[in-house]
Amino acid sequence: MNIKESLKGISVFSALNDDEIQVLADICKVQTIEPDQLVFEEGAQGDDLFVILKGCVKIYTQITENVDKTLITLKKGGLFGELAVISEDYRSASARALEKTELISIKKNDFEKLLDEKPAIGKKILNVFVRIISDRLKNTTVLYKQAVDWGLSISGILELNYNQLINHCSQISIDLNSGKTVNGILLKADKTNDGLELLLQTDKEKLVMIPYRAISAISFDQPKIDTEQE
Repeated sequence: MNIKESLKGISVFSALNDDEIQVLADICKVQTIEPDQLVFEEGAQGDDLFVILKGCVKIYTQITENVDKTLITLKKGGLFGELAVISEDYRSASARALEKTELISIKKNDFEKLLDEKPAIGKKILNVFVRIISDRLKNTTVLYKQAVDWGLSISGILELNYNQLINHCSQISIDLNSGKTVNGILLKADKTNDGLELLLQTDKEKLVMIPYRAISAISFDQPKIDTEQE
């Protein structure tokens, strides 16, 4: 594979001239990721960034055990893990390939060496990364807030006694990843091998089983729980 030619087809590097693209290509490596393979995990130490040449990668954060929230899905030209080359922070989210994916990776040490040896070119490339980070922060701040709110909602359900929710006929509203909303009474919450599932009786008297992986947001009326001993 000609890495230089591949980089020319990536829009985020369109501001670089031919010589600058070559300098960048010299520190890049290509790797193939299989479908459902983890690129990196939230909380792990990172020392490289990635650019997608082909395929699709999901960036997500874990809310609770077996429950995660997708923050962004990236395709060709998508850049992720960029903070690893300009800081020593741990990964703030996980990245997983949704299909067979080809990635270009750049190691932190290699990029720092480029900055030392060719500061003018390194600075120009660094400005590209900083612009991407700035744009992404603007676009994902709301998503992170939604993820936190969603996590709190789910945590609330997990901490409450399911039987008390059921006995009090709690009304629950679930927003699905598909954009639909399901309203009804919580009847049951089961742990399965694939995670938690909620059984609802909808306003139309239908029974619906919803896995947590299909949920984007949950809201419910928390019942007043008696604390007096009988």
